[in-house]
Amino acid sequence: MNTYNVLKVNNIEPAQGSPGFYYALPRNAVSIDIIVTKTRHISGPYAKYASKYLGIKNVPETNSVSFSITDVKMNAYSEPDPEQYYFVDLSKYKSSQRNSLLLRFSESGLLQDINDNSEDRVMEEQRQQMEKTEIDYSETFKYFTGANLKEQIDTIVEKLNVDTMTIEKRIVRRSMVEKTLEEKAREAADFITVIKDQRLDIITGAQEVAYSDATIRLMNDELLKLEKEYMMLFMGITETYTYQYRYTYIPESHIYNALIPLFKFSKYTGVVDDEFQGGQMVYIKVSRGKNTMALNEFITANNQKIETTNGFFYRIPEYAKFSILNGVEQIAEASFLISQFGVVTSLPAGNVNVQLYPNTGAIRKVELK
Repeated sequence: MNTYNVLKVNNIEPAQGSPGFYYALPRNAVSIDIIVTKTRHISGPYAKYASKYLGIKNVPETNSVSFSITDVKMNAYSEPDPEQYYFVDLSKYKSSQRNSLLLRFSESGLLQDINDNSEDRVMEEQRQQMEKTEIDYSETFKYFTGANLKEQIDTIVEKLNVDTMTIEKRIVRRSMVEKTLEEKAREAADFITVIKDQRLDIITGAQEVAYSDATIRLMNDELLKLEKEYMMLFMGITETYTYQYRYTYIPESHIYNALIPLFKFSKYTGVVDDEFQGGQMVYIKVSRGKNTMALNEFITANNQKIETTNGFFYRIPEYAKFSILNGVEQIAEASFLISQFGVVTSLPAGNVNVQLYPNTGAIRKVELK
C-alpha cells in the first residue's frame, strides 16, 4: 500500500530533506459591484413659462445634481487560504509506485484532482472597471439663440402752433429693441404648436399630396426631432453618468453574524470618504447558516485519537447570506457557499480517486480503491 502523510504547514517543523510537495485549500471572497448613477438636470431657459404657454406643470427651474445606487451585484470567488497550506510527505512512499499518484493543481496551487484527470477546469476573476458615459450637449438649446431683436414702431405726435391754428405733426420712428424672455418663450411655444399641426397634417393626409410611406416617415421624424429640440427650451435636459465600483470582502471563520461597513454614500456627492460630513454608511451584513456546527463537533470528537498518517485534506463549506444595506434599507441579497465557514477534514491515507470543487475545496467525486 502506498504510504504518504499529509501535514498542515503551520503545525509542523520545517521538513529537513523530506521529499514531497505543497498544496493549498481555497477560501472564498465576496466581490460587490456597485453601480452609481449621477443625474444632472440642466434647466431650460424658458422653464418658468412651460406652464403658461404649454400647460406643463412642475418643470424644474434650477439646475440640480443627484446620485443614486442603481444596481448591486455580488459574486463569490476562490483564492488560496493562507491558513490552509499542506505538505505531502513522501519520505515513506515507495519509488516503484510513485507514478500511481496523479494530482492536478490550479495555477495558484489549489488541489483539484487526486488520481483523476477526466475534466478540465478554468477559474476566472473579474477586475474593477469604471464606466463613464457623457452626453454631448454642444448643440443643446441651439434654438435658444434665435433673433434677439424685434422691430418696434413708435408714433410720435408733435403739436405745432402756427398763428391761431394748432397743427399735429405725426412722426413714425422705427427702432430695434431687445425681446423679453417671455416674448421669446411665447414665440417658441407658438412654433411648437405649428410643428405639431404640421405633423398632424402629414400623418392624417390633410395636405392631400400622395407622399410615399418613406417620405411621410422621414418628414414626421424630422418634425418630431425639431419639436423635441424646441421642447428642451422649456423642459431642459437630463444627463446621466454611470460609475462602477468594486469592493471585496473576505469572510473570517470566527464570524457568525456581523455588520461590516463598505463605503459611505451621499445622494448629493456619490461615494465619499469616511471622513465626509454627511451621507450614510453602506454595509455588508453576514448571516451564517451554521449548518456545519454539528459536523464540526463530531469531527473534533472523532479526532481525539491521534492519527499517525493523514490523507489529503479537503473542505466542507457552509452557506451564508450576504445583504447590502444602504443605511437601514436593504438593496441587495445573495447566498454563497463559504469554505472558511465550514470544516476541514481529511481523506483516508490510501489510493483514492477524488475530484474536488475548485471554488470550495469540497469533494465532488471520490472512489476508494
